[in-house]
Amino acid sequence: MTNSMRSCITYEDYPGARASAPKKTFAALAATALVGTALLATPASAHEGHDADAAAAAAADTDWGNYEKILLTKDVGEPIDMAVLPDSRVLHTARNGQVRLTDPATGVTKLVNTLDVYANSEDGLQGIALAPDFAESNEVYLVYAPRDADGDGAADTPAGNAPNTLPAGEDESYWDQWVGVNRLSKFTFTGDALDPASEQPILDIEVQRGQCCHVGADIDFDGAGNLYLSTGDNTPAGTPGANGYAPNNDAPNMNPGFDARRGAGSTNDLRGKILRIDVKDEIPAGAPPGAGSTYDIPEGNLFAPGTEGTRPEIFVMGVRNPFRIEVDPETSSLTWADYGPDAGAANPDRGPMGYVEWNAVGLDDPHNSGWPYCHGPNAAYNEWNFETATPREFFDCAAPVNNSRWNTGLTELPPARAATLYYGDQPGQQPRDELVNFGSGTGQGPMGGPVYHYDADETAPGKFPSVWDGKAFFGEFSQDYLAAFSVDWSTFEVGEIEDFFPNTALEAAGMFRNDNPIDLEFGADGSLYVLEYGDGFFRQNPDSGLYRIDYAEGNKAPQARFTATPASSSSAPVEVSFDASASTDPDGDALTYEWDFDGDGTFDASGAQVTHTYTELDVYTARLRVTDARAKFSLTSREISVGNQAPEVTVEFPADGGFFDWGDAVPFQVTTQDAEDGSETVCSRVAWSYGLGHDEHAHPEVSGTGCTGVFPTDPNSPEHGAGSHLYGAVVVTYTDNGANGLPPAKGEATLRLNPKLQEAEHATLKGVEVVQDEAASAGAYVDGLAKRDSVALERVNLSGIDSAVAKIRGKGTVELRWGSPKAKPFASARVNARTWQDVDLQFRDRSTTGTLYITATGGLDVDAITMIGEGVGAPSAAAQSSTGPTGAAQTEGEQ
Repeated sequence: MTNSMRSCITYEDYPGARASAPKKTFAALAATALVGTALLATPASAHEGHDADAAAAAAADTDWGNYEKILLTKDVGEPIDMAVLPDSRVLHTARNGQVRLTDPATGVTKLVNTLDVYANSEDGLQGIALAPDFAESNEVYLVYAPRDADGDGAADTPAGNAPNTLPAGEDESYWDQWVGVNRLSKFTFTGDALDPASEQPILDIEVQRGQCCHVGADIDFDGAGNLYLSTGDNTPAGTPGANGYAPNNDAPNMNPGFDARRGAGSTNDLRGKILRIDVKDEIPAGAPPGAGSTYDIPEGNLFAPGTEGTRPEIFVMGVRNPFRIEVDPETSSLTWADYGPDAGAANPDRGPMGYVEWNAVGLDDPHNSGWPYCHGPNAAYNEWNFETATPREFFDCAAPVNNSRWNTGLTELPPARAATLYYGDQPGQQPRDELVNFGSGTGQGPMGGPVYHYDADETAPGKFPSVWDGKAFFGEFSQDYLAAFSVDWSTFEVGEIEDFFPNTALEAAGMFRNDNPIDLEFGADGSLYVLEYGDGFFRQNPDSGLYRIDYAEGNKAPQARFTATPASSSSAPVEVSFDASASTDPDGDALTYEWDFDGDGTFDASGAQVTHTYTELDVYTARLRVTDARAKFSLTSREISVGNQAPEVTVEFPADGGFFDWGDAVPFQVTTQDAEDGSETVCSRVAWSYGLGHDEHAHPEVSGTGCTGVFPTDPNSPEHGAGSHLYGAVVVTYTDNGANGLPPAKGEATLRLNPKLQEAEHATLKGVEVVQDEAASAGAYVDGLAKRDSVALERVNLSGIDSAVAKIRGKGTVELRWGSPKAKPFASARVNARTWQDVDLQFRDRSTTGTLYITATGGLDVDAITMIGEGVGAPSAAAQSSTGPTGAAQTEGEQ
C-alpha cells in the first residue's frame, strides 16, 4: 500500500477485523539466525550480476558473526535522545534535564549540564541535535519544557495534575493556568559542555500541562539547513470515553486536553505536527522566539504564510507522537515513526484497531497524516459523541472536518494520508507481519532511524559495509529489535524488511541484547550508535545504556564489565575491591585487565581482581580496560564516591506487586536510611512518580513529594482499550544532604501495582497458546492449559487478597501455586464446563512478592482471573467524582 492512497477504509476492510494468519516462515527463519551463519533473507538485487567472490563478500556482510555490539556507558540517566559528535563522542539527554557527554576513547561519561525543566508526566528534556554547520558554529539544539519560561522566577504552571472536569464555579478560563510551552533553543558547545549563557530560544510550542501524554520533540535538518521539529498531540491515551480509539472528547466541562482535534487535528496549532523552519543566521540578543524574529518560513510548507486559520510552520499535520524523525538530504526524504492508540480490535461503531506507523515522504510533499480522524491504512474513526457515548458519522478521510469546539483553525482539512507501513499486535493484522514477528517483547513501540550511506573513503574499521547503503534503519522499543528497510526512494515503496543483528545472535555471542532501543544514529565513522532505555520507567534502568554496533569481520572486542565493592563510603580511607571476572570475549581469547582508579588517564594496576585504597574524600571515576590476545580492547567506567553514600529507600507500604481497583487511592509510606544523615527523613526530598504502565512502556501521570500520601490511580486508565496490558508503575527517590564537601546522592525504590483483573494472555506462558476471540474478556484467551503447562503472573503480592475468581472452561482441576509451577498448590477447584464459568478459589493472603502460577490437570482454557479483597488500595473520593488524579491534593510538599 503506498502513501499516496487517500481513500477511506471501511470497517470490513480493516486487517484487524480478519482472523489472525500464521507467522510467515521466512520471518521466523530470519529471527533464528545465529552468529557465524549467513543472513537467510538478503536482497537478491544486491547480488544480481556479481561474480562468486562478490556474492561471498556480500554474504559476509550480512553474517551476524561479523558484527559486534560494544557498551560505551551505562551512565545515561533516563535516556531520551543523543547526538554523535564528529569525533565520535556522544552528547545524550535524560528527561530530568541532564545532558551527559560520553567519550568512547576513554570510557568516561560526564554530567555536563542540567536544565531547569518542568518534569510532570512525559515532559522534561527531550531532543538534541547538532547544527548542520556544527564544525564551524559549535551550535547544539535542544527541546525541553522550561519550568520558568518567562524568567520571572516562578513556575509557569501549577504543581500536580489538572482535573478531568471543570471545577464547580469555574468558567473555561480556568484551564489557562495549565498552559505552558515546550521550547526549542540553541546553545554553544564549548568542547566539554553546553554554555548556558549562550541559550537562544528559537520556537515555543504552547502545550496543556498537568496531564499525560505525547511530546514528540525530535530535531533534524535538510540539505538547505531547514530545521524539522516533531511535536506530539499532547492528549492522554486514557481520555475518558476513548476506550483505545480516537480521543476527541470535547463534551461540556471536560478538560480541553482530552480532545486531540484541538492540537494534531487543527491547522492553527503546532501540536501533533512535523514543523519546518529556517533558523536565522543572525539573531539579535534578547530576540523573542517566533517567526520573523528567530526563524523564517521556507517555501513549500503545508500552509502559505498569511493563510487565515493556519500556522505556516506546519509541514506535516495529523500525527500523534512522532517520537523519532529522520531527514535524509541524499534521498530528499522525511521518515518518521508514529505511535497509535491502544484498541485491540476494530469496532464498527468506533473505528480501527490501534495501529502504529512508519512513514516516508519527499521533502516536497507536505500533507495531513490524518490523526485523529484517520489512522494506519487510512481507516476512519467515528465522530463519536462523548457526551452521550453514541456513534455519529465516520470521518471522511478524503475531506476530514474539524468540528471541535476547541478548534481555532480551518474546519475543512486537507485529505488524510495512509501510512507507508503500519502494524498492530498480532500476525495477520497488517500487510507486513515481519514487524510483529521479529521481536520478543509485547506491545508496539516504533522508533524511526537513520538512512545509512556507505562512504568508500571512510577508513574507520567499524563502518558498515555497502550492503546496507540506502536502507532505513528502525527500532522497536516494545519488541526489542532493530530492522532495516529497503526503500525505493523515488516511490517510497518498502521492499525487504530485514531483522538486523537479532537478539538470538547477540545472546549467542555473549553481547548485550537489544533492550528497548529509543534512539539510533550513524556516526561519521559509519558505525551505528544505539541508545537503549531498558526495562522499567522514569529512571535510569539497570539494563539501559549507550552502545555502538561495528562491522568487525574476524576478531571481536572484549565485553568489559566490572563490579566495585563498596562503590561508596562515608569516610576515607576505604579499600575497594574491583572484580572484572564477568568480562567476556566473543572469540574466547585470553584477556588482560588494566585499572585506572582515579580517572587521570594513567593505568595503575592489572589483573582481573584487584583492590585499591582511596585515602582522600572525593568522587572518582574508576576505569577498566580489557584487552584480548590480538590487542583489541574495550573500556568502561563507574563513579566511586568516597565521603557520601547514597541513601537506602524503603516503601513500607503498599506492597510491591499489590492489587488495586482502577480509581483507588493507594496509600504509601516511605522511610530512608542514610549512612551520613541517619534515619531522619526530610520528607520534602522524597519524590515520587506514578505512571500508567502499558506493555513495555509507561505514561507518567502524577508526581509529587512527601513521606506519606496516596498514589491516585485514574478510573479512566482502562480507556486505553480493552486489550491493553495495563498496570501502575511507581518510582520513589530520596536525595540526601551531601556530606564531606561531596554533592548530594540519590537513592530509589520501584513498585509495580497490579489491577485486580488479570488477563491470562498477558502472563508469562508455557505450553499454551493465545487465541484471539472477541467474546473473551479482553479479546483473547489462553488455550490448552494442561499438566506441565503454566500461566505465570510475575511480580505480584497477595496482601489483602483472600480469594480469586477465574474465568475458565474445559474439564480438569485448576490450581494456584506460589514461586514455582511445581510447588504444592495452595488453592484448587474442579472444572467441568463447555462454556465459560466463574470458578472460585479460596486462600489466605500472603505478604511476600513473587510469582503466582496457574496450573491445571486435564485440559482447560483460561480467560482471566480476578483478585478478591481490599488489596492495597482504597476507594478515592476524587475517583468517585470522576475528576481523576489531581496530584497536588494528594501529597504533602508537592512540586
